[in-house]
Amino acid sequence: MSYKRSPDALHAEVNGSLILMNVESLAYFEFNDVAKRIWEFLSDEIRSQEQIITVLIDEYDVKPEHCKSAVATFLKQALEKGFVVEA
Repeated sequence: MSYKRSPDALHAEVNGSLILMNVESLAYFEFNDVAKRIWEFLSDEIRSQEQIITVLIDEYDVKPEHCKSAVATFLKQALEKGFVVEA
């Protein structure tokens, strides 16, 4: 499955943290560094879950199983809050 940023999601950096808000639902979310990296990676095009996992494994010292689980959780929550959409 592939994902892209939702057009309803606004973001801003505040004190080094990335804050997202969905203008449609008014849901908001504060990202940690890894979630922030996923958001950056989704900035320029549609990305598959596998592409996101590959980038994170290359950039962070993380076990593949843990990375897959964390990315799946992030994408599920981001979809529910309307920050990303399936593409």
